[in-house]
Amino acid sequence: MRATAIAAALTFLLTGVAQADPAPPPFTVYLDPAGSDANNGLSTSTAVRTLARAQDVITAARPQADVQVRIKQGTYTAPTTTWTFVVPGHTVTFMPVDYQYGGGIDDIAGRPVFRGNGTAGYWFKGRMPDSATAGGDGGLRFYYLQVQDYSEGGIALAGRTTTDSATNLRVPADAGFNHNKVFGLEFVDIGSKWSSAGYAYGGVDLVNSSDNVVQNNHFVHLENAGGDADLLHGVYLAHGSSRNVVSGNQFAYVSGDPVRVRNGSDDNDVYGNTLTRSGQRGLLSDWFCDTTTGCVSPGHPRECASHGNLFHDNDNVSGYDGSSISNWATIVGDLDYAGGAPCSLGGEARIRTWGNT
Repeated sequence: MRATAIAAALTFLLTGVAQADPAPPPFTVYLDPAGSDANNGLSTSTAVRTLARAQDVITAARPQADVQVRIKQGTYTAPTTTWTFVVPGHTVTFMPVDYQYGGGIDDIAGRPVFRGNGTAGYWFKGRMPDSATAGGDGGLRFYYLQVQDYSEGGIALAGRTTTDSATNLRVPADAGFNHNKVFGLEFVDIGSKWSSAGYAYGGVDLVNSSDNVVQNNHFVHLENAGGDADLLHGVYLAHGSSRNVVSGNQFAYVSGDPVRVRNGSDDNDVYGNTLTRSGQRGLLSDWFCDTTTGCVSPGHPRECASHGNLFHDNDNVSGYDGSSISNWATIVGDLDYAGGAPCSLGGEARIRTWGNT
């Protein structure tokens, strides 16, 4: 009897370990160009029309699970969406209604299109909610969407920054807005050449946002007109945006340097990209606001160089004007210049390159 009881107890314990509670299903909201924001968005037949309404639905539900925003193919004309909903330990994913994880463009009916409505702004601005003062993981993921005709840029993900009173340096004010993914998107016709509402900064623009993946995207005709041409980048990593991966992307007709790092954005890895008719100074360039550039003012605090950034195994086809272009450039100082004290490169070069063709 005793042996039987012990065996039964062991079986129960082992079975209990093996049969842990399954993860809850994702909370899903549906978008449709023909939908209505009077709907609840919880089925394809009650789809909403805007991301703003989708966020309201999700916020009211307060799911403690992964979130999916499934978007029916078609065109959505909209101003900037500011997104502040995150679920700690989970992800929020924006994707075509028929997308399955691991699939490609040939497995869906096409990319849903988000088009600017003629007002100034990005398509999507993501940040932590006001209550999350320490910063942390955003967990936003974007798959196979098209973003076009926005004046300032495509996706902007930002943690907070501040001015350090002791050094007058611009520094991160929290842990950032981290661990996001942008995969398979097309950013098309961004900037003042395509929209009269203003000039643009980046297809993907990160501020104090680290450990992100920007992969398998197309950045095509990201162009500012006239003297603002060099301000627009395909991927802009700024103000403590570190350890990001930029790989397998296509850059074509980007009027500024296609990848730009700024102000302590370190250890980013840029590889496997094809860059055509893009860039003015270098395909990966490092710029920061320094006393030598004349940009430091009460509204623009001093910054430091970035370091440890890698540019390798990319296909360098041509610069924006069609001529050859350097793989890299330090716009302020040389490879060993960190900026004024207490800026430091930590014993690293600002940029390292190899294997580019």
